[in-house]
Amino acid sequence: MAKAANHQESSLQAGEPGIWVTCARHQESKAAREIGVLFAEYADKMYGIKGVHDTEKKEGEEDEDEDDIEAAIKKEVEALNANRKGTDGGHNMTPLKMNVDCLMFVKTKPPIDPVAFVRRIVEDAKSAKETGQMKCRYVNRLTPVSVTGKATEQGLEAVAREALAPFFDLSGKKTGVEQSKEPAADPVTETEGGNEAAADAKVNETGSEKASIEAAQPAEKGFTFAIRPSVRNNSSLKRDIVINTIAGLINDERHKVNLTSPDKVILVDVYQKVCGISVVDGDWEELKRYNLTELYGQGRGSKEKQDEK
Repeated sequence: MAKAANHQESSLQAGEPGIWVTCARHQESKAAREIGVLFAEYADKMYGIKGVHDTEKKEGEEDEDEDDIEAAIKKEVEALNANRKGTDGGHNMTPLKMNVDCLMFVKTKPPIDPVAFVRRIVEDAKSAKETGQMKCRYVNRLTPVSVTGKATEQGLEAVAREALAPFFDLSGKKTGVEQSKEPAADPVTETEGGNEAAADAKVNETGSEKASIEAAQPAEKGFTFAIRPSVRNNSSLKRDIVINTIAGLINDERHKVNLTSPDKVILVDVYQKVCGISVVDGDWEELKRYNLTELYGQGRGSKEKQDEK
């Protein structure tokens, strides 16, 4: 089994976008089944990617060894890829097991946009009031990854330039090496699987330059931003280097740091030899950092208060 786990882990390569999934401890196989059903449903809703997924347990399935996640992942690969519509004819979504407890990665291919895909899921989770609307019991956080590359200072800078360009003016003058010598921004709370820190920016309304956004339209104002890094099983890219490298690329005359209410949140995930970045809306904290368990709980609490009234 260790050999199988290592094989799955090595399947994560630089250049592959996707979604990080955390789950309840020792419930990886159940979470894998839930993710298979959930992602298949939203792939159909959002992109018309249809696949057959058997949600009914077969006889004896309940007694499946919870550590045998490779078998569960194999089932989800088959279900998620029942319809192949990737631009190169490959799989649209491929779940991978990481060699870390409570963690999975699902590789995605066009037309699936990890950021938009996760956003739709968490918005629906927030609005879920009834128990029957809650689609997951064992899945916790979903973290989209738009661009991935090698987990080196040079790789981080290249990934950051590609991921941030649609949102920010990247005319910063500092290099990653220069920044790494400077003090880092104040850390924020730790999260499962890694440390997080933030650097944010406030709008300079008088800026004359324009940055493009996802819709390829020029932004009239510079975005404020926060940087939230998570580092797992990697000792070379320190948190301070990650923060300073990314912050140094961004024009600080147009985009200012804002720890409390940023327009955009830059999510940075470093896992072993791969680093990934995505830019999400500033309500990431309000949406419980895309934690489904907390969002479902919030929805139930809201309904209970309404019932009491």
